Amino acid sequence: MSNFYKDWLARSAALDDRMKRARIVARASELAWIETEQDARSAVLIGQAVGFETSGTTLAKAEVPVGWRTGRHAHGEEAIHVLAGTGFAVIDGARYDWKPGTTLHVPYGAEHQLVNTGSDTAVYLSAHTIELDFAVKLGRLIQLEPKGKDEGSLARRYPKDTSQFAADGRRIALHLEDAMDENARRIAGHAHPNAKADKGAHRHAGIWILMGGSESPTDETNGFRATSVAMSTIFEESPHSKSHSHTHTEAMLYVLEGRGYSLIDGERYEWQAGDAIHVPPRMTHHGHFNDSDQRARTLRVEFGIRYFYEALWPGYQKIKDNS
Repeated sequence: MSNFYKDWLARSAALDDRMKRARIVARASELAWIETEQDARSAVLIGQAVGFETSGTTLAKAEVPVGWRTGRHAHGEEAIHVLAGTGFAVIDGARYDWKPGTTLHVPYGAEHQLVNTGSDTAVYLSAHTIELDFAVKLGRLIQLEPKGKDEGSLARRYPKDTSQFAADGRRIALHLEDAMDENARRIAGHAHPNAKADKGAHRHAGIWILMGGSESPTDETNGFRATSVAMSTIFEESPHSKSHSHTHTEAMLYVLEGRGYSLIDGERYEWQAGDAIHVPPRMTHHGHFNDSDQRARTLRVEFGIRYFYEALWPGYQKIKDNS
C-alpha cells in the first residue's frame, strides 16, 4: 500500500529543489515555433510546456498571416496584447477592432477568434491559465473551428466595431491611447490614496494602466473585469534608471522595447526586446534595471492565483509595506 504522507513529503522536497533552479528569462531567439489548430504560427514564451515553473500560467506569442484568421475556440480567461498588425476579434458574438498596442480581455468560456484585415502579419501576446484550470479539473479547451484563410466572411457578418464594451458592461478592448497615464494622475492628485509614490531613481518614466488588477496603484481598471489573468500595466524606464525593488510571488514581464536586466533574489538576468521575464511562484525579491542609453518598456502580466496565496502568506503584508 502506498504511503501517501511519504509521497507528499517527497513531492514537497522535489518541488522545493525545482523552484531553486527555476528558469527566469525566455529568449526571443530561442522560441520553438509550431503550427496549431488555432494559429498559423505560435510559441510559448513562459509556461510548463517549455520548462518554466509556473502556477499553471502561460504566456504565448502567435502570428496571423495576411488574409487569415485564427481558429475559433473557448477556454478560461485570456488576456491578449497586440504587438503588430490590424484587424478585429469576434468575442462572444461581438466585434472588437484592434491595432498595435490594443489589449483585449476574453471572459471565461467566451468563444473567440482574431482576423487579420491589414497588409502585414499580425503578432499578438496571449496570457492564460489553462494548465491551472486543468489542474483543478474546472477548465476545458474546446476547438470549434480551425484557423484558415479569411475572404471577408466574418467582416460581412460583423461589419462594424460598435463598442469596446460587452453587453454586460465589462470592457473587452482598450487601445493604448485610451489607457490611463498613472504618472499624470499622480501629478494631478488623482492616484489611489493607498498608492506609494515612486522616489528618486525608483520613479518610472511612464506608467500606463491597461487592465488594472488587484495590486494596481490605482483603483481604476478601465472597466475590465479580469479575475485570473490581466495584462495590467506598461512601464517605461528612462536610460540608466530602475524600478523600485519589491517582493511578491508570480508575475511576468514582456519586453516591448529596449534592454536591461533584472535582479531576482540577488541573481542578475539580462534581457532585451522580445524577451520575457518570469518572477517565479515563490516569495521573490526583485527589481528591473535599464542600464542602456535608450528607454525600455515592459508589459506586466499578472495572475489572480498569486493574490490568493499572498493573502495567506505569513508576514506578507509586512514584507509588502517594507518593499
